[in-house]
Amino acid sequence: MSEMLRATRELYEAIYRFDGRLADMLDIHRSDLRCLNALEYGPLTPTTIGERLGLTSGSVTALIDRLLRTGIVARQASDADRRSHAISLTHQGRKRVDRAYAKLGRAIGAHVQGESLATQRAMTRALSALTAGFTTASEMQAE
Repeated sequence: MSEMLRATRELYEAIYRFDGRLADMLDIHRSDLRCLNALEYGPLTPTTIGERLGLTSGSVTALIDRLLRTGIVARQASDADRRSHAISLTHQGRKRVDRAYAKLGRAIGAHVQGESLATQRAMTRALSALTAGFTTASEMQAE
């Protein structure tokens, strides 16, 4: 196994452990956390959430119902189609998630603070390349 693949798998395991602890801290399921991450950049329909997370419509409904009960997300009716709605983070939900991820930001910052700006940018490019690799591999698995 190549050194890069080994390091990538170790990164994945570290992220998996972190996600479990973060979900526990927020008192939600791991799949709920994945949904919150998907909602970070704006509202999504339940169908889109299901596609992104690889969940059935029934699982998405249960996930959304759990998150609605916590107050982390809200359901918004569509202006264009009254039968449709989107799910978005609430203001309080965003604050809770941001506070939780702030610990990760501080921890990563502590590990890279001695690196030059050029090295930090190279690290960011490398993480983007890993993301692209995971996306490509995921698409290949679907074939």
